[in-house]
Amino acid sequence: MVGVGKGWFRGYLRATIIGVIAAAVVIPLGCVLIFIPMGIAVRGEGTTGTIVLAISSTLFLLITVGGALLVAALIISRRVRWLDRLFTPLGLSGSMYQLYFRQYQGVLQGRRVRVRFRRGPTLELYASTSLQTRLSIATRDTAGLAIAHMFNREPLALDDPTLGDLSVFALDEKWARTLLANPEARAALRRLIDNDNSFVLRQVYLRPGEFCLYLYGSRQLWGIEIAPAQARQWLDDLLTLARVAESVPPPQITAQASSLELAARSGRFTHTAAMIVVAVFVGLPLCAIIPIIALLWVLTNQ
Repeated sequence: MVGVGKGWFRGYLRATIIGVIAAAVVIPLGCVLIFIPMGIAVRGEGTTGTIVLAISSTLFLLITVGGALLVAALIISRRVRWLDRLFTPLGLSGSMYQLYFRQYQGVLQGRRVRVRFRRGPTLELYASTSLQTRLSIATRDTAGLAIAHMFNREPLALDDPTLGDLSVFALDEKWARTLLANPEARAALRRLIDNDNSFVLRQVYLRPGEFCLYLYGSRQLWGIEIAPAQARQWLDDLLTLARVAESVPPPQITAQASSLELAARSGRFTHTAAMIVVAVFVGLPLCAIIPIIALLWVLTNQ
């Protein structure tokens, strides 16, 4: 719980630092290009002050919006190069996800594989499976156990001392115990949960149709470090877990994927997010610039 709390704190601290830097740039720029020309236009006579205000306001919007887009483009470009080095050598093809995040897809060992990197930082690795049940495995966490109690759920009582630090929730408890008793599955699971010093929260879960390794929150204030060998090991272990899980007697208690899970799996949310971002970063500035340009045109043609 302490590690997760520190991860959240680092996220808020990063956001605060970025906000302070943005304010340190935008506020002085607004004074120079908005408020000073506005004062000149109010005190002056004729259209000269108004023209200056229109030009400076347009310049302010172009600098702030253009600067934000440039910084975003540089960050995205750097992230793409970094993630490409991790996942394209494994045979996965990369593409945009939710406009400024990244995803990779392909087929490994006969299974459909997806990797998604998004805000958090959050890294999710998926491997398809024919299993239609639910299972969640993570390190013991006071907050997680409290939430489980709220929903009248209890983790499995495990006799294996090598799994004593884990919280396991399963729709079919008998099937889950059979899976965890398999040495190959247990070894893969331990590597997925343990072999990482970059993320503060690590969880393996099965939902109908796919296994997932969920990694969240950086242990560093800026950036995240993942070695290519680590990325390959994660996928190898996830595929191993899926293969072994399908080889044991199938679960008797099953479930179907929800509509939200199916939508997230198909990526339909991506288009909605892209439209919202475009509206905010392009549409709103245009709504402000167009009246200024119109005013400037009217004044210069009187």
